[in-house]
Amino acid sequence: MIFDMLSFYRMPKKTKKQKLLATYHRKTRLLENQQVINTPEMPASPVEIKIKTPINKPLSQESMNSNQYFFSDLKKSLLLIVLILGLEVSLYFAKLIK
Repeated sequence: MIFDMLSFYRMPKKTKKQKLLATYHRKTRLLENQQVINTPEMPASPVEIKIKTPINKPLSQESMNSNQYFFSDLKKSLLLIVLILGLEVSLYFAKLIK
């Protein structure tokens, strides 16, 4: 009974004609958008395009320090992880022996 009440609120399904009209409308909108995008005109005279290449600057002292801190923290974290895993493995085998 609840299902019948809910079906009352559903939208009616599209007919085949409505689907065809919708696809036609989408295609015309796509063509309009493509025409708008393709309309920019090229200037009559050639324009020189300058490309800026990034200049590699040497690392500043601050960035070198942050890299140093990162790697020292990484080493400490890896050492701590290895110690914890070793402790877990040793406790596992110690429990098996008992």
